[in-house]
Amino acid sequence: MSTQPFDPWNSGTRAYRVTLVLGMACTAVGVILVILAAMLDSAEATTALRSIGLVLLGAGILSHLISIGLRRRQAVQILSRRASKDD
Repeated sequence: MSTQPFDPWNSGTRAYRVTLVLGMACTAVGVILVILAAMLDSAEATTALRSIGLVLLGAGILSHLISIGLRRRQAVQILSRRASKDD
């Protein structure tokens, strides 16, 4: 019985990898912007940076959730293929 490994990065789809990397990048940039906003003195710049940072944090979290859903769907497909081969 040949089995496809559950290694998410190597066996994951391109869409999974793209959404995962995009989520990590958005989250990282969002954290940096929120930290910069906390260190600045200007009220307008602080508000703008904080708002953009929080939006990017939300986009990063959403992208991570989408990648989890994509990987879950692929894992279910792999398991159903294995079950049909065993029958």
